[in-house]
Amino acid sequence: MRLPDSDKKVNFLSIRVMIITFSILLIVAIVVFEAFWKKPPQYYVQYGVALSTNVTISYATEKGNAKQVVETMFKELDNINNTFNPWISNSELYNLNHSNGQWTRVSPELLDVLKYSVQIAQKTNGYFDPTIGRLVDLWGFNSTDSKKWHLPSSSEIANVLPHVGYQNIQFDGDKVRLLNGAWVDLGGIAKGYAVQLLVEMAKKNDPNSTGYVDIGGDIGIIGPKYGNQPWVIGVRNPRGTSNDALTYVNLYKGYIATSGDYERYIIIGGRRYYHILNPKTGYSDNYFQSITSISDNGMLSDAFGTAVMAAGPNDINQWSEMLGIGYFAVYENGQTQTNTLWNEYAK
Repeated sequence: MRLPDSDKKVNFLSIRVMIITFSILLIVAIVVFEAFWKKPPQYYVQYGVALSTNVTISYATEKGNAKQVVETMFKELDNINNTFNPWISNSELYNLNHSNGQWTRVSPELLDVLKYSVQIAQKTNGYFDPTIGRLVDLWGFNSTDSKKWHLPSSSEIANVLPHVGYQNIQFDGDKVRLLNGAWVDLGGIAKGYAVQLLVEMAKKNDPNSTGYVDIGGDIGIIGPKYGNQPWVIGVRNPRGTSNDALTYVNLYKGYIATSGDYERYIIIGGRRYYHILNPKTGYSDNYFQSITSISDNGMLSDAFGTAVMAAGPNDINQWSEMLGIGYFAVYENGQTQTNTLWNEYAK
């Protein structure tokens, strides 16, 4: 018996629909199988000390070279220290500070950070100022030895203040000149630069890699945890231990940094003096215990907290909106304050 041509077409279409349906179900099954059974990336974690602080790098990549990449990152931190540490002889920044006002050719890395520092100084009315080196030295906060931290006399501070001011940095191509005996100290931005550079190194190795870089509490996210989960980061209680968190924030990307009064400080006459100095007065100010900042730029997150700790609360919302910063502020009395962008990250 022979089927009519119309029945043949119907039968052929039915078979075709069945094949397409089966193919779709097979694809869905494969996707579901991979989602449930594919092993998450294995993180290589390395701890160390660099830039005078503790460093943790956690990194995973399907390329299988996580250990080699992380070891390269730690070597890069040595290069950064030899460039940006103004307190070790013959570092690039040390040589610039001791160039006696002469035009000095600097590396592209130092030039970029100096220019960015001046931009932030301009946007924060000079409260972030990279030329506070002589003040830091006067207080002894350039040393990790707490016995060297001390309260200078008012006359000593008055004598140093004329050497402070970001306007004393001048640029001419790849050359820099420091006027009025200014010394540059990039302690308020160097860790943020280092974190961002290492994150970029990781992403250059593998755009789909994940993990994070933590340099003394400045943290950059390489990629979401296991590829799709946030890294949960605690904000330290400034008056608690290092494991005591006031709140937590969820980060899939970006950079978070904290500036606080609890790392290098002395207490004299019941007042706390700490290493984040107001470049206009020469003293630290007791507006905040800490400022934690989130942005898409490591240097910006680092520098913002430094500026606000010195300037106080009046400009915090204006600056955060202008610069695209999410912040969590802890006032001297323990009260906290956040803005909308921070709350978006914290969800």
